[in-house]
Amino acid sequence: MSTMKSKPLIKSAVLRLQMSNLIVPMNLLAELVTVEQLKESKQPGILGWLDWLGRSVPVVSLESLCMLGEGVVESNSNCVILHTVSDVEELPFIALQVQGGLQTIEIAEDTLRDDFSANVRRCPYVARQVRISQLACLIPDLPAIEASMVEVLMANSA
Repeated sequence: MSTMKSKPLIKSAVLRLQMSNLIVPMNLLAELVTVEQLKESKQPGILGWLDWLGRSVPVVSLESLCMLGEGVVESNSNCVILHTVSDVEELPFIALQVQGGLQTIEIAEDTLRDDFSANVRRCPYVARQVRISQLACLIPDLPAIEASMVEVLMANSA
């Protein structure tokens, strides 16, 4: 009898961005919502505020954080609301602007291949740039994104 261990699979969501794709673990995904209108934000790096389940959630664009394009909030744009990974009480959720719906995929350790083909400049908000088959994807550095949001929120509350 073989005692081979199967590699753990991580159920993940693949979401389309303006210029790339995004991978996030499903356990961090709270909801994918269509946003008709955001509350205006005067804070740099925050596109606006989404009213979700009675709480204000900051909406950011990974591409605008990485200076790869402008985050523009259109009517009926989509946002993925994520549980934060840091333990900052004031920031239990963040929302990332996405395009369209999501696909689910189960990712094993050997599913992802590092992709350096389009990596002109390293973005501090991207943990890894990878390929799943032929699909180029970004894995966001959620702790870095959350830290920048906390910094912006603290600076504006002072």
